[in-house]
Amino acid sequence: MSTYDASQPTKYLTYLDANNLYGWAMSQPLPTGDFEWVEPEEIGEILEYPDDHEYGAMIECDLEYPQDLHDAHNDYPLAPQNVEIDKVRKLVPHLGKREKYTLHYRNLKMYLEMGMKLTKCRRIIRFKQSPWLKHYVDLNTALRVKAKTDSEKDFFKLMNNSVFGKTMENIRKHVDVRLVTTEKQALKLVAKPNFDRRVVFTENLAAVHMKKTKLKFNKPIYLGACILDISKLLMYDFHYGFVRKMYGDKARLLFTDTDSLAYEIQTDDFYKDISPHVEAKFDTSNYPIEHPSTIPTGKNKKVLGMFKDECGGKIMTDFVGLRRSYTPSRWTTVRPPRRRRESPRASSSAASPSTTTSDASRLSRRFADR
Repeated sequence: MSTYDASQPTKYLTYLDANNLYGWAMSQPLPTGDFEWVEPEEIGEILEYPDDHEYGAMIECDLEYPQDLHDAHNDYPLAPQNVEIDKVRKLVPHLGKREKYTLHYRNLKMYLEMGMKLTKCRRIIRFKQSPWLKHYVDLNTALRVKAKTDSEKDFFKLMNNSVFGKTMENIRKHVDVRLVTTEKQALKLVAKPNFDRRVVFTENLAAVHMKKTKLKFNKPIYLGACILDISKLLMYDFHYGFVRKMYGDKARLLFTDTDSLAYEIQTDDFYKDISPHVEAKFDTSNYPIEHPSTIPTGKNKKVLGMFKDECGGKIMTDFVGLRRSYTPSRWTTVRPPRRRRESPRASSSAASPSTTTSDASRLSRRFADR
């Protein structure tokens, strides 16, 4: 490559995605009943519960982030918090204090083991738990692996995700939509106190949106909250327990999504590094059989909680991060050994055709200059 500089340390860019993160979390022990408030003084006993204990708990507490962890955790702070920024609520990972922070007991155990400080336990609600959704999730996962078409694959993925979605459904956003064909019908609905808005389609057809006058809170929000919290365990464990443990400060996080992590890693051979851990950590089913590295291919296809290389074994050569959900990148195909003398060339791009990584680089420099 024309930009290759032999005097600089070798670095790899990698973009890893967790297989069906919420499906993995749904397979863990989840609440089944017998909810009860317990005294905050029992927090010590609850933190001794193993992950598969008969009982689990949700805890409201205050946490502090010790100063000596700030540098090490700056890329990926623990315990993200829903905070209001400019009148808009955002989920923000930060290094400040948390007050009245609610989380699953397994998350609190992990955060304390990693150095956060529990300053006050306010409330605890305990419940019985078991992995009661695991069989259902495993069935859909197995059927998805066997699926022959994209529509079948999407269907079985949706069968898992829709269950999670229903646990988090906000019934306050439910509306009644009335179709009206006359001005008289429209005026009658608009005059009601629960009128929300209207959409006019034609001169003789409009949709009037009415707010619900009665709400029945029948969604298991507690279940969705547990699934969300437990899903964080997999991501934090992979980042701190695997990547940072292996590379330390030589691994720099470029961006994150709920279920994915992109890194710049200073190493001579990323594939060689992770080869011994493929069986336990990685899905290499999208790697070509002729991949020139010694990494085992075709392993752990769609296994829940395994991490898959989103570049499919190609080496990312460029990355530009401009804003959320917009990260142009470019990669090159890894050549088999007999063809290594050929100059690698960019074979694909994650950016849209109208925006190249060069365009994105110029934009990033322009904003940096400001």
